[in-house]
Amino acid sequence: MKTFEDFKNLVEKTPSFRRCIVRCDLNLPSSIKDLSKIYAVKDTIDSVLALGLRVVLISHYKRPKPEDVFTQKFSLSGVVDDISEVLGRDVQFIGSSIFETSPDPINSDIVLLENLRFYEGETQNDDDFAKVLASFGDVYVNDAFSVSHRKHASVCAINKFIPSFPGLSLLNEIEWLSKLMSSVSRPYTAIIGGSKVSTKMDVLKQLSQTADCLVIAGAMANTFLAAQGFDMRQSAIETDLIDVAIEIMKLSAAEIIFPVDFLAAPNIESPGMPCKLNSVPEGYSCFDIGENTVGLIQNKIARSKTLLWNGALGAFEFSNFDASTKVLASFISEQTLHGNIISIVGGGETIASLGPYKKHISFTSTAGGAFLEFIAGYDLPGLANL
Repeated sequence: MKTFEDFKNLVEKTPSFRRCIVRCDLNLPSSIKDLSKIYAVKDTIDSVLALGLRVVLISHYKRPKPEDVFTQKFSLSGVVDDISEVLGRDVQFIGSSIFETSPDPINSDIVLLENLRFYEGETQNDDDFAKVLASFGDVYVNDAFSVSHRKHASVCAINKFIPSFPGLSLLNEIEWLSKLMSSVSRPYTAIIGGSKVSTKMDVLKQLSQTADCLVIAGAMANTFLAAQGFDMRQSAIETDLIDVAIEIMKLSAAEIIFPVDFLAAPNIESPGMPCKLNSVPEGYSCFDIGENTVGLIQNKIARSKTLLWNGALGAFEFSNFDASTKVLASFISEQTLHGNIISIVGGGETIASLGPYKKHISFTSTAGGAFLEFIAGYDLPGLANL
């Protein structure tokens, strides 16, 4: 892969270069204010500016439908002040269509273009759209590892029309995650939470073979527990993946830990009631893991040298079901601070759940899907063309 030094060398040899397009990820979590994705790209932006180039920031924001195009709800205008706060610089926002905007008058040091997903050519990886997008710069830097698993125009097709290089944050992501694939310190414990087995099936299969201990929590644990014959009452279960869950458990080389108790309630707004795995009340759903399960996970972490965590343990965005995730974040932070483990936490929502404990984690990845696909061993299209 190319390096950031390659980018610097080209810029220094090409005095005609004036602007650099930086693909970042400004799709900030909506459940809680967290500016990690902006801080992640700060070093790259500062380095580009130091080379005398202006920066044109491009990003997507959520998933607007055709009727949502250029509406305020899906506009990137809402993150301009956050970017300025982190960078300590003014940011010019261009909210008009790139097809109606000439790049020539752009003279601000930092410019942010409107949400890329307002254009159908972005998600279609369309060459014509990518060519217009590329016209806004002389050179391109991908510093959004989190979208590098997408075959989108701003990640893949743009490379056909403009010299392209990886950013500092993207390279750091690859370095850290590669360690999990090749030279991990053991015992190695992986905690995978979240809502659906379907979105993390491949990484669960991979980690069941490469980790020493695999903790499966969050709503996805319901499917595995149902596969073992437990009555999960009204809890969300992916019945079509019961056989997959059985296969993962049967073939796993890792010890798999499942919840043994929960906080359950008739609905997400109600207070949680502690209950054991085999005694979830009729009409109730499990929205968080219980104290005994948290204790089991802490004991495994205390005996580990490396920890990977992706996905909340419960519905942490609701204050009545965020206890386990907060307790675990505090414990991981403490173990890392004392030098007992190397901790790697990935996924925007998971990082947001860390709160004040984030600063002590060994490495936080802003990526979700790309993070999981990389660990599962997939080739990411946004990396292949760099």
